[in-house]
Amino acid sequence: MGQDEFKRKPVSVPYNFIRLPKQVIPAEFYEGNYEDITKDVILSYCKHIKKKDNYSGYIDVSIMTKTPLFIGESAKADKNSILEFYGGKDTPRIPGSSIKGMVKQIFKIITASSFRPFSNVKGLGDFEDKNLYLRSFADKILSFRKYYKDRMVTEEANGKGQIKPATKASAGFIIQTKKGSWFIVPSTKIKKSYKGKPSDKASIIWDSEFNHVDIHVGKMSSKRSYMRILVPTNFDVEQRISIPQECLNSYRDDRARKKNATIHLLEAKDAIKGIKAVQLTGCKDIDYVVPCFYTAVNGEVKHFGHGRFYRIAYDFTIGHHIPKYLRKQNKGIDLTDSIFGYGNSWAGRVSFTDAIPSGVVRMCEANFPRPLMTPNPTSFQFYLVQDFRQPMNEAYHWGDKNSVLRGYKMYWHQSLNKSRKWMLSSSNKIIKGMKKIRPVDENTQFTSRIYFKHLSAVELGALLMALNLNEVAPKDKCIYYKLGMGKSIGLGSIELNTELTIIETEKRYNKLFNSHGWETGEIKLDISQFIKSFKDYVNHHILQENKNDYNNILKDLYRLMDWNIANGEKPVIRWDEAMTMMPVGDKRFKNRIKLDSPESFIKKWSK
Repeated sequence: MGQDEFKRKPVSVPYNFIRLPKQVIPAEFYEGNYEDITKDVILSYCKHIKKKDNYSGYIDVSIMTKTPLFIGESAKADKNSILEFYGGKDTPRIPGSSIKGMVKQIFKIITASSFRPFSNVKGLGDFEDKNLYLRSFADKILSFRKYYKDRMVTEEANGKGQIKPATKASAGFIIQTKKGSWFIVPSTKIKKSYKGKPSDKASIIWDSEFNHVDIHVGKMSSKRSYMRILVPTNFDVEQRISIPQECLNSYRDDRARKKNATIHLLEAKDAIKGIKAVQLTGCKDIDYVVPCFYTAVNGEVKHFGHGRFYRIAYDFTIGHHIPKYLRKQNKGIDLTDSIFGYGNSWAGRVSFTDAIPSGVVRMCEANFPRPLMTPNPTSFQFYLVQDFRQPMNEAYHWGDKNSVLRGYKMYWHQSLNKSRKWMLSSSNKIIKGMKKIRPVDENTQFTSRIYFKHLSAVELGALLMALNLNEVAPKDKCIYYKLGMGKSIGLGSIELNTELTIIETEKRYNKLFNSHGWETGEIKLDISQFIKSFKDYVNHHILQENKNDYNNILKDLYRLMDWNIANGEKPVIRWDEAMTMMPVGDKRFKNRIKLDSPESFIKKWSK
């Protein structure tokens, strides 16, 4: 498949990204210098919410499912049990937390809010910041292949004098002390040749006298050798190299290791433990011993693994790839922080009730779903901003210091025909651990209520715009939202409609009755005046040079949420093909063909 063929058949994935803003729009009360929370900021916030012209009330939200929708309850231990919709098949409900998460993401995008790694201290963040892992010998992206080779591969002569690849990693033994500290004790490795059939699974095999241990890495057709690590005679403190907690956490977080069921060195069943570890090492403080390969820098372990060519962590975490211009602005306070809350500094001023059915409840028959994709950020050709002027064998990856994140990940709407075929087909195998699910069917209505307190006209306008994008998007767009699980297979498309009620507190508490009965102080108001207040605020605060960028963010958002692309009068003809996730063996995936912007993605699949 040459480059011309990739143009005819572009990347097919059911999601895309909304770019990150160049300028964060500050909260109305924030006049700080991006120095995180200070006493003055908290005082300003308190004054802001006490203003007399603020608004309190509620927004009634009508949710109509346009495709099947699924939000699961906690899975039961019984492997044959059906994973029911939240609340059960007879009384399904949409959790308020799910509605909040959906609305908050849209709110962050339209308000050009911060994009931060999650912080346990603040309880805030948009993504989990961690190191991703890699191993690459024959990747199509040359710089990516070189990145791994520079860190892990060297050359040496074999017994026949031939120059062959060899590992740069050292051999050793991971130990854990009874106090819970982790170290590696260096050792010696010996390359051994298989005399018969190579071992077909990863394993650790100790010799009967515990003088050495053999390391097998699993089935590979080209494999001709394995490694033997000699047990050291000295495990004393001065021989030990510390493993930092950061390194341990990063190793535990490597999802691919869990998925591929390779040996987890920190929980290995073939490790030597307890009294046997004391006998092996001659050290009373050692409680766990397992062989490994590792790399150490300046007296600290940088990474480690089971085989000689193990998976290594990138030098930079995901958070490093936030654009530099956003890192400082992320320390400020934005509109999302203002109304949804900011950690322990102040609580949110909006709350979301569960959505309950309104009318007839329509449930699908329980069935196994087509495989649900999980986020796979190791596919850097999708998750990082790419330069399409580069040749096909070059791309930015997580090890590139200056590469940047694409932004907010969102799923496209899919055709009704494809969405209705969410069930596993008879030709597909049932994967171990899969459960049947019972979604709510299309054309089922739910109602929810969002309560708000002491919001300014600008804040309320932003919230209303997030809930009513169909009112502000171009007229050729039909804006529906995505909610729940299974978005990648077409589930979760919903239509929202809202009604705003303002509570006039003075009327409510100063007068018991009115001409119609109880005086509730409730009045229905048109949303347009509030949305205008928000738009005026944005226009006033975004610098002229950043206005085009902000408008392009909204255009991408409208494109990704446009139901017409898949189901309008003139849908994209090849849209079902565009929404079919490429299998790992697909040449487009193997060649790491880059993911285009939402606009270009639509154009390519329209041809």
